[in-house]
Amino acid sequence: MKNLARFAVALTGALVFSAAPVALAQNGPGISDKEILICAYQPMTGSESSYFRMGKGADAWFKYINDNGGINGRKVNFNMVDDKYEPARTATIVKRFIERDGCFAIVAPLGSAPTSAVIDYIVEQKVPLVGAGTGAAKNLEYPSKWVFPLYPSYKDEGKDLVRFAKEVFKAKKIALLYQNDPSGKTHLEGIKSVLTKYGVELVSEQGYETKEVDVSSQVVAMKNANPDAVICSCAPEHAAKFYTERKKFGWNVPVVNVFFGKSPKVPELAGKDAVEGVYFSTIFRDFDSPAPQVKQALQILKKYYPEEEPDAIHLWGIAAAQVFTEAMKRMGRDNITRDRLVETLESIKGWKESVVPVVTINKGNAPEHFIVRDMSYVVYKGGRFQDFTPPWVK
Repeated sequence: MKNLARFAVALTGALVFSAAPVALAQNGPGISDKEILICAYQPMTGSESSYFRMGKGADAWFKYINDNGGINGRKVNFNMVDDKYEPARTATIVKRFIERDGCFAIVAPLGSAPTSAVIDYIVEQKVPLVGAGTGAAKNLEYPSKWVFPLYPSYKDEGKDLVRFAKEVFKAKKIALLYQNDPSGKTHLEGIKSVLTKYGVELVSEQGYETKEVDVSSQVVAMKNANPDAVICSCAPEHAAKFYTERKKFGWNVPVVNVFFGKSPKVPELAGKDAVEGVYFSTIFRDFDSPAPQVKQALQILKKYYPEEEPDAIHLWGIAAAQVFTEAMKRMGRDNITRDRLVETLESIKGWKESVVPVVTINKGNAPEHFIVRDMSYVVYKGGRFQDFTPPWVK
């Protein structure tokens, strides 16, 4: 009996020992002993490929992190796939990310239309969506803890741009050139919502498709409406086409462009003279900022993408990658789950170590999760973007 008792005790101890690893919290999908797999869809080719700067910015940051030991001993496998800014393609790619690849999170993807096409599925699968390059209302107002928007709503930006046209240009009549997708339509919604408030009339609204190569008919229609100012809700390529046509017609109407069209690509394509005097909204400090965080980002970008002309769009990707990295560092090495990532992101308060001056993420859903909240302005003058302070900020 004594031997039997000793055997029972030994067996119990063995069972407890063998069960111990199971009792420990397990890591989530995409987390191995040596790697963190995260994914992003990007317009690496196609008509919106200038936005691939965002992906390159994020990739440069993660390359830097990996070359300096990774995150708590794990390297970041940042898997970017080209969706050509085509929502149907994006849907296929994201399904593969989640169901085949088992990515831990989707970080720094690009596009309003692509994101709008997949956000329901991403949330349904309980996958964190961190820092998507979109300001479309659906994505920024999404009632889910899994969504962490990068920057302010296009609707709010649209409202701000009407105020800008009124107070800076003294405009009573405005025209709008916009991308016919969720980004442009959200700008349009914001613009229309404050026309009465500011006593401004929208005399022409001209949409274009992302694959259009010519916006001359839209420019003629706007010119014929005789507005006092134009709001351009345009990506860099189409913004450049507009400024080229405006110059060709000798039309010197004042223009303010939405922030996602602010890029060195615009004067490069249209010519500096065509862009001279155009105002742009912006959400990031420029790369010539003296802030050490921006100087570091510039060094990293030059190291890993030396052929790139530094651009605010690079900073979109860097900002999203930095916030993700900070949360992962705070999580330690064990129990790395998607739920804990959400909780840890929500714990970031007053953080100043990124290209964003201050990051505070609150508990809740997408509207409480913004990484960047404030907007400012620049004017293209003398061959470069220069800071401009609108009268209501002074």
